[in-house]
Amino acid sequence: MAQNERRFVREGNSYYLDGQFDKAEELYQKAANENSSSYESAFNVGNARYRQEKYGDAASAYKSLIKSQTDPKKLAECYYNLGNSQLGSCMQMVEQQKLDGAIAMADSALVSYKNSIINDPRNQQTKYNYLYTKKLIEALKQQQQQQQQNQDQNQNQDQNQDQNQDKDNQNKEPDADGDGIPDRVEQGDNPSQPRDTDNDGIPDYKDNDSDNDGIPDSKEAGDDPKNPKDTDGDGMPDYRDTDSNNNGIPDSEEARAISPEDAERILEAINKADAETQKKVKEEDSKSKVKHDKQW
Repeated sequence: MAQNERRFVREGNSYYLDGQFDKAEELYQKAANENSSSYESAFNVGNARYRQEKYGDAASAYKSLIKSQTDPKKLAECYYNLGNSQLGSCMQMVEQQKLDGAIAMADSALVSYKNSIINDPRNQQTKYNYLYTKKLIEALKQQQQQQQQNQDQNQNQDQNQDQNQDKDNQNKEPDADGDGIPDRVEQGDNPSQPRDTDNDGIPDYKDNDSDNDGIPDSKEAGDDPKNPKDTDGDGMPDYRDTDSNNNGIPDSEEARAISPEDAERILEAINKADAETQKKVKEEDSKSKVKHDKQW
């Protein structure tokens, strides 16, 4: 059984260093099945899962190991990689715009890094991850607060529109798309050739999103749709302006809580450090143990 375990680990290491993490996981798992008390095999299973971005499964592997360990060094390793896995799950939730879940997962990662520091106070990399995660949580909470403020503002705008609806009905003008902006305004100066801002074949007076920025004209029109809002005062009303505040960021991007670009930059910060560690690992003997591998 011991010989089989070592053979599976060596073969798994070879695939791992070659970047074939799915095959490495399979062999590490076989090694763990041969010897259920093997720390190295179980730890490497978690590493291989992490490399496949199976962060939840990786976290489960490290949590199981933590329950059976008493050695401070091993506990520090497990908590460190558990924190990395939880942070990876956090980033996936950021991409999915699930801020509540992302913040909760980042909080869990913070606890894991803290436990790793308790067991190995000298590890500077763990301290860096701890501080980085604290700042990330602050940034996510600020984004969450801004998102809530935007939502409240939109709700207030909706309420104001409802309150003004009765007044509008008293002197209502034709409004084919029901966005509150009169057809005469959206058609432009030549009703026989009505304006089509986004050139989608649907004239503005029949188009609920005239500039195709993902924000309905009814919201961009403001409190007085007969005189549509023009935030940057450039003569182009917001419902036709793809950059309403003229800050260089399209309205379509600002409408999101966290843009995919922002999430990608956060992930790149992690993967850059991760790639440097991977390079060092590949330089080692392919038969060396993988249990000291650091993910970030």
